[in-house]
Amino acid sequence: MKLWQKILVGLLALVVLLAVMGFAFRQTLGRIAVDHFTKELIGPRPAFRNTDFSVETEWVTMRDGTKLSTDIYTPDGDGPWPTLLVRDAYQFQKYLTCHYYVRYGYACVHQDVRGQGESEGEWYPLKHEADDGADTLEWLTGQHFQNGNIALVGGSYLGLVQWAVADRLPPEVKTIVPTTSHGGFYDMVYRGGHFTQGIAGLWSAEIFHPLQDKEAATKQWLETVIPVHPASDAPKDLFMGAWPSYSDYIAHPDRDDAYWQQDFYRQIDQSYLSVQVPVLWIARWHDFFLEGTLNRVDDLPSRADSLLLIQPGQHGGLTNELNYTDKRFQEFETNLAWLDHHLKGEPLPETLQHPVIYYENGADRWQTADSWPPADRQSLQFHLTRLDQSATCRGSLAETAPSSPEAAAQYTYDPATPVETKGGAFLLNPNIAPPAIADQGRTACERDDILSFVSEPFDAGLHIAGSIEVSLDVQTDAPETAFTVKISEVFEDGRVLNIRDDIQTYRPASTPDDAALVFDLVPIDWTLAPGSRLRLDVSSSNFPAFPAHPNKAGVWSEIASPATARQTLSGGSVKLPIIKE
Repeated sequence: MKLWQKILVGLLALVVLLAVMGFAFRQTLGRIAVDHFTKELIGPRPAFRNTDFSVETEWVTMRDGTKLSTDIYTPDGDGPWPTLLVRDAYQFQKYLTCHYYVRYGYACVHQDVRGQGESEGEWYPLKHEADDGADTLEWLTGQHFQNGNIALVGGSYLGLVQWAVADRLPPEVKTIVPTTSHGGFYDMVYRGGHFTQGIAGLWSAEIFHPLQDKEAATKQWLETVIPVHPASDAPKDLFMGAWPSYSDYIAHPDRDDAYWQQDFYRQIDQSYLSVQVPVLWIARWHDFFLEGTLNRVDDLPSRADSLLLIQPGQHGGLTNELNYTDKRFQEFETNLAWLDHHLKGEPLPETLQHPVIYYENGADRWQTADSWPPADRQSLQFHLTRLDQSATCRGSLAETAPSSPEAAAQYTYDPATPVETKGGAFLLNPNIAPPAIADQGRTACERDDILSFVSEPFDAGLHIAGSIEVSLDVQTDAPETAFTVKISEVFEDGRVLNIRDDIQTYRPASTPDDAALVFDLVPIDWTLAPGSRLRLDVSSSNFPAFPAHPNKAGVWSEIASPATARQTLSGGSVKLPIIKE
């Protein structure tokens, strides 16, 4: 049974009891139930410092008259208190933030953003968050319950709304704690010219559905939205209030399009350059926000006082099939220590006194550093050889380049039968695909539209740290198409776990004949086990994470009839950034 199903069963069972009991007992029992059903998501935490608290709801008026529903959590006793602000598009996040922080001596304000939950107004992601966030902070700094020490906390969209006001923080805000987010929203919606169907598409389809209906919405999305050609003809009803933004996303694939140059997108993208307060920036190795986080963090004006924490797992938390036993630095416990320091003046634990703390995948250990990736890296290059055997998983990654040109490998890419997503960072809901790190099985060896190349074993293992570069010499008979790459570890016991994957649009007419198609994969810190080998898979689809490319030029969402393409691979290379142990 999934976690949300457990929560529902438990809460429904409480309804009858709560209906016949006194208010005080109902309140206590309800809080105990929330604690029970959310403890797995909260993880380790110190004992509560106080147990009693109250919650009041207030309507906060924005500059245009729109009123936003705002819950104010305060500890029992005399204030004022250090205060946290949580602006939420999902409603239930208050049970993972304010419901807990208030019992550690914090006032906590949870607000439904415009057009979500109980708040008034129309929902359009990010469009109003800078103004609404600033108006809410102006209201908050005038409240009697806060003591002049405020922090912004939350992840995903709750992190995006922090970046929306990061360039206009009042002096009362002493720190921000954005998790799995940055302000480059285009990079959440498109990757390598391809719509992130499994992220922005699924998010748009689910966001207006209550928790208990999200699984049904996901199923409906799989059955009635992603098979539709053209994509712009998808049924609008499933998206409800998210259809206007979704239809804009799929109609504007180019970063330079005027749509993506609107002021509110440009402002949030650049706001990190104005941050003057310490930032606890939490990222995850298989989260789609990681690359943008790494590209931005060292340019924070407050970088010397900030911490980048890179955890294992994907956007929604830890879901993988890789060994993971060193479970330090989990989100709530780390946040609490950081907030206690910056809002209450308590000493920052020595374990957090580092510019970067990161987890080494495979090695199952945490490291600290002044920056990441490490400077003392070397380059290890492999060449694609035995091309004629790559369709049966017998291509080779060789350290020596072929002495003479080899016969090219070819395959037919048919958008009607795309390669299924198996792991990776580009699928928001792990319930419809394997986890972020997943056993790849034998799919690559059983399909003739995947070309695979395997290295010799690394007897002493191999430590990869940084961005892997894959260069392909490709051709196609289509006017436009896609190529995908996936790097995996092949263990001695036969398991194959994905490390990184990527996708790019390829347009022959705009590519010089001698130019390679180069993939700079999202950086990773990964240690291969002794005896493991490295594998590269080359194909043209990764579905449903991305729509199957129709092999035609034009705006992808307007193409009604996809075509097949004949793809040719005549060579290539893989360049690894490694650390000699």
